[in-house]
Amino acid sequence: MRVPLVCATFVAGLIVVLGLSAQQPGGPPPGGNRPPATGAPAPPSLDTSVVVIDIAFIFKNHVRFNQRMNDIKRDIQQYDAYAQEEAKKLNTKNERLAQFNAGSPDYKKLEEELTRDKADLQIKAGIKRKEFLEQEAKVYYDTYREIEQTVKNFAERNRIGMVLRYSADDMKPDDRNSILQGVNKPVVFQQGRDITEYILNMLNAGSAQAARPNVAPQGAPAAAPPSGPIIPGAPPRAGGMIQR
Repeated sequence: MRVPLVCATFVAGLIVVLGLSAQQPGGPPPGGNRPPATGAPAPPSLDTSVVVIDIAFIFKNHVRFNQRMNDIKRDIQQYDAYAQEEAKKLNTKNERLAQFNAGSPDYKKLEEELTRDKADLQIKAGIKRKEFLEQEAKVYYDTYREIEQTVKNFAERNRIGMVLRYSADDMKPDDRNSILQGVNKPVVFQQGRDITEYILNMLNAGSAQAARPNVAPQGAPAAAPPSGPIIPGAPPRAGGMIQR
C-alpha cells in the first residue's frame, strides 16, 4: 500500500531535497555507484559523498530568519489592533442607526455611510493579508536560498557529492501526523553524516543574538568547518543524530 504524502507546514512545503552536483576527484561518473548491466551488483560505497541535513531544524534556529518573521508578526499585531478600533467605530455607528426611523433621510444617510465603511475595512484587510503573505513568502525564499548556497559551498569545499534532507524528530505514537511524517522520511538511517550544526553555525555567524550555542558535531571544531572531508572518523552522536 502506498504511503500517503503528508501535507506539512509552510516551512516544510518550501523544503526540498538538496541535490548537489559536486563530485569527488576521480570518483564515479554521474549516477553514483550504479550496478553494472550484467554480473553481481557493486557493493555500496562508504565514502563521504552523501551527507544529511535537517532543514526544518535550521529554520527553527536561524537567527535572522526568526527576527524577520517576528517583525512581520509585530506588524500583523499592529494592524489587528487598528482593525479592532475600526470595528468598534462601526459598531457605534450601527447603534446610532437603531435610533432613527427606518426609511428616514438620516437613517438612509447613516446606513450608506456604514455600508461604505464596512466595505472599505474589508478591502483594506484583504490587501493587508496579501501583503503579509507576500512578505512571509519572501522571507522563506531568501532564507532557503541562503541555506542552499551555504550547503553548496560547504559540500564543494569538503568534496561532498549530495546532501539529503532528513528529520531527527522521533515519531510520536499517539500523534497521527507525526507518524505519517516519520513513515515518509526520505532518510531511514544515518550515522555520523549530519551536517546540520555546521550549516547552522555558518548561517548564524555574526548574528547579534544566537538562537542556540555555536555547537559543531562531536569531535569537530566549533568555529569553522575543516577544509577536507569531515565525516569519516567523527564519533557519531547517540542514534547518529544531532542532540536537541
